[in-house]
Amino acid sequence: MNYDEVKRLIESGENQEVEFKESLQSKEKIAKQICAFANTNGGTIVFGVNRKRKIVGLEGDLDTAQQKISLISQDISSPPLISQEVIQIDGKPLLLVIIHRANQGNFHTFKGLIYVRIGSTVHKLEGHSMLDYLRDRQILCFDEAISEANLEDLDEEKIKKFLKIRGQGEFLIENSIDNFLLSNRLAHQNDHLKIKNAAALFFSKNLSQFVPQAELKLVKYSGTEAVDIISYKLVKSDPIEQIELAYSFIKENIITRLKPTSESAIRTEIYEYPLTVIRESIVNAVAHRDYFSKDAIQVNIFDDRIEIISPGSLPSGMSPDKLGFLSVQRNPLTYRLLRDLGYVEGLGTGIPRMRNEMRKAGLKDPLFDYSGNFFIVVLMNLRGVLKPVEGMGDLNERQIKAIDYLKQNQSIKSKTYASINDISVPTAVNDLRELIRFKFIRKIGKYRGAYYVLNEEKFTI
Repeated sequence: MNYDEVKRLIESGENQEVEFKESLQSKEKIAKQICAFANTNGGTIVFGVNRKRKIVGLEGDLDTAQQKISLISQDISSPPLISQEVIQIDGKPLLLVIIHRANQGNFHTFKGLIYVRIGSTVHKLEGHSMLDYLRDRQILCFDEAISEANLEDLDEEKIKKFLKIRGQGEFLIENSIDNFLLSNRLAHQNDHLKIKNAAALFFSKNLSQFVPQAELKLVKYSGTEAVDIISYKLVKSDPIEQIELAYSFIKENIITRLKPTSESAIRTEIYEYPLTVIRESIVNAVAHRDYFSKDAIQVNIFDDRIEIISPGSLPSGMSPDKLGFLSVQRNPLTYRLLRDLGYVEGLGTGIPRMRNEMRKAGLKDPLFDYSGNFFIVVLMNLRGVLKPVEGMGDLNERQIKAIDYLKQNQSIKSKTYASINDISVPTAVNDLRELIRFKFIRKIGKYRGAYYVLNEEKFTI
């Protein structure tokens, strides 16, 4: 650091990344400070400045002071990366100790304890706060931990099915299940074979016994509020079955329409949400959920949106601005098994694809809420994004019903208009002409092939 940078640092005062000390008198306090900085975001200790930001200078031999700092840092396990600088400010010597942040997956202790920096103070981590810290830094991973399950608790047929999908259907002919588990890091061999949680999650006969929190709640509501339940399903199964059952449930409970193809008279089925987006959202929820949480994944289907709620906020190393650009795995073994089966790629491209597919369908980008202890994905359909402007009050009930129909189906013909309103085709044509005159809809095509769509200029997204 140069003179101006150090002056600004001192003028800004102590904070989460800056600490002032007059001397090196308390070696234990200095060790805790260095440990805390390394376990948080890194930082700088300035020796020769008091807490009131007054530059007093560091007394004694500066070479000796630097040697003391090096020895103190060696008392920390494992010793953090530090650098030291000496600078003269207003004719007084200062020693700057710059502590680098621990790499992801690492942490430091002093006398067996973990210290972190919160604001301008040092805190010792204990109990739940320590567990949360280790989980956030991906030091403590649920799927890497040893399960209470043993080899007899695993379903051989599930393992065979997994291997077949992965193109290794013959593996168990010449190899044992032990070999499969060890070669895939799903077990640890010491004096005896120890099964990891990931193996229990994917292959156990009784999942509720070993991973009771591996649940998925599927709910279809009437309307746009979580009040009247139309359909409910509780899924207690492995990640693969959770993904497939959730995907099927959503497909069964969202609106579809038939669209003619240009090549033939055969009509294709179109869903109100892109199916690729739905599948990606479900896979992400299952792959990245926090299995230390006792909460279940929940899928809520409303008339205007789908909510996919997964326990656990953003993992450490992932920030909102990195969503869609960086892939960070909270459950590395679970993620790898899903990748082997083709459910995920591990390239961080899923969210950009979701945004692209929603835009192609004329829908809003997916909404992401990562506040609190849950990660929530919200997918809005046309009913959720189209907001009518003034003039709706001038329409009759049939015309309002037709606009609601268009929000769900994207196009309508005069015969369909007549059918849903139980009126004659000539009356339907008159209503539609009026909607065109008021600029609520547009007519596409001529004669028998003509159909009507919402006028984008009359509705805002």
